[in-house]
Amino acid sequence: MSLPVLLIIGAAGNNGLATIKALSEQHSDEAIIRAGVRSEEKALALKTQFPAIETAILDLDKPETLKATFAGVTKLFMIPGNVENREQHAKNAIDAAVESGSVEHVLFYSVVGAEYEAILFARQFRYGEKYLEASGLKWTHLRTIFFQENFVGWAEGIKQGALYFGIREGQFAPLNVSDIGQIAANILTSDGHEGKAYNVTGPALLNGTDMAQIFSDVTGKEVSFVSPDEATTLSSLLDSGWPEWQAKGLLELFEVFASNQAAVVTPDGEQLLGRPLTSMRGYVESNRMAFQ
Repeated sequence: MSLPVLLIIGAAGNNGLATIKALSEQHSDEAIIRAGVRSEEKALALKTQFPAIETAILDLDKPETLKATFAGVTKLFMIPGNVENREQHAKNAIDAAVESGSVEHVLFYSVVGAEYEAILFARQFRYGEKYLEASGLKWTHLRTIFFQENFVGWAEGIKQGALYFGIREGQFAPLNVSDIGQIAANILTSDGHEGKAYNVTGPALLNGTDMAQIFSDVTGKEVSFVSPDEATTLSSLLDSGWPEWQAKGLLELFEVFASNQAAVVTPDGEQLLGRPLTSMRGYVESNRMAFQ
């Protein structure tokens, strides 16, 4: 009997890489893994790291490039990229999945709170969720929250003794990318997930002071928490090269955190993972050199 073909779109990003790693290490004899990427360079890099996988070059802005990629695909993990037209990318991928006639199930990467459509990022991902739900395909939504790995973007400040993070006194539960990769791999290689929306947070609520203390403890030097105002944060993001739409979207997300609208720890992640989720302290300890 032929093996199912699992297509990961967004395979070269952090979540895609984590999923391919988990699939390759734990489920390599259960499925054919096909990585969808935008360039030959990225395809070669993935093949070098994971020789057993297949690769496919596609462009979500050009639906005509998708047909060959979807040939024989059984399940799709759609990870919309960090682009302003996320909605169109999701639509094009879902349309291609329907047209293929072979896709039986779509796992759609999304964000916690997408169903409320209260901020830009939520609306972008919820559009894809709703389009998928209306497509006739079996679906599962994998909703995630801000990742522990994202703090690498704040590493320079941390090295200089300050975590500049504009969430005031708000709390949320940072999530580990590797955990999400393993969760996605588990969903893609098991049954019973159809029609479900999983909300996956990290294992513990933390505020900015808590996180700064973790960086202090692990690096051995004092790190203070500083919550800049929105204008300062926006200016810093733009100066760092963030597109304006994405920077403003992050400010909206920070306000969600600051007002404790995301102050929740959900059970879904641990149940799907089959073990405790990675703590923020555990992540920083494993990546100490990035913050020293």
